[in-house]
Amino acid sequence: MSTKVAFVTSSHSPYDDRIFYHQAKSLVEQNFDVQIFCSTKEICTKENSIFLNGFNASSISKKEKIKKFAESLKEFNPDVAICSEPLTILASVSFKKQFKKGVKIIYDVTEWYPSKKNLRDISGINKIVAFIKLTFFNIYTSCFVDGFIFGEYYKGIPFRFLFPFKKNIFIGYYPSLNYINYTESKLQESSICLGYTGTLSEEKGILNFLRVLKDFNLKYKGIKVKAKVIGKFLSKEEKEKFDKIANELSEIEFEIIDPVEFKRFSDSLQEINIFFDLRKTDFENQHCLPIKLFYYIACGRPVIYSKLKAITKKVDISTFGYTVNPADYNCISEIINNYIIHPFTYYEHSANARSLAENKYNWNSIESKFIEFINTFSKK
Repeated sequence: MSTKVAFVTSSHSPYDDRIFYHQAKSLVEQNFDVQIFCSTKEICTKENSIFLNGFNASSISKKEKIKKFAESLKEFNPDVAICSEPLTILASVSFKKQFKKGVKIIYDVTEWYPSKKNLRDISGINKIVAFIKLTFFNIYTSCFVDGFIFGEYYKGIPFRFLFPFKKNIFIGYYPSLNYINYTESKLQESSICLGYTGTLSEEKGILNFLRVLKDFNLKYKGIKVKAKVIGKFLSKEEKEKFDKIANELSEIEFEIIDPVEFKRFSDSLQEINIFFDLRKTDFENQHCLPIKLFYYIACGRPVIYSKLKAITKKVDISTFGYTVNPADYNCISEIINNYIIHPFTYYEHSANARSLAENKYNWNSIESKFIEFINTFSKK
């Protein structure tokens, strides 16, 4: 009889790339019975032998959300529940107490909790109170899990310190190369396409990206620049900030598109010559390893990233790009121009990026570790 594994998430899409396209898909290929439960979308379907069950929780309380998750888990009756958030841990614990005492609960830690987005709409002393409450909620729910999956080093530190005897493993954000439509980059002498993807907000670096474009355009008039931006604005105010600067850049061609579905993501990146991530270097960003970095590597393109501790801890970018002060627009402009006037460096960095993806930063390199870890919880 197949081991039943449930993925439970209150913040991710049922088609989340890590959950659906990598972890769940790999388990199904090893004959696990897999279902994904989410509260972000009303859905009930089966795709690639994976059942997706979801409800829209935008208008219900946390208590009701926990109850609905527990009821859904009862119908599936999993042997292992992989949870993405503290709330889904609590729902799995509720299911365990009521219906199946033998179920194993794993916490897949990929985000800080609480993070800035959890506290975004809270101000003053209330923000401090909320931070403390959510932190203790995270610790409390983690007491009930049987093991941890960590997406990166720094996010694993507090849990490894507090729960040293619980099983844990590091499973990175590496993409399967089956999902990457790779073509060699072609660099032109008098034109270049610069790209940004992700959340369109000042904190995530979109305004720094625009200021780099402005600086580069002023210094290197003979080079035609296209900026391709893929993402969604965090708020109306963020869009207004973007438009104010972009309107001053009439000589630059902008292509701004909404986020694309995962299977088409790499296709949308093909014309981009250099990828940028110039997010602020605050505490949370310093200790977060950007997921899309590994997709850019797989596309075989140079990158220019803010210098973050999480990156320098994991990846040596110097072989395929640069880490920078995100506000040093002059330095970044010079790096772009150096790629243009020294195409050998550009193509060397491009080849190095793709080679790293093929030989190190790909899902196949860690897939067996993930399967083996889940098997340690599923043995009868």
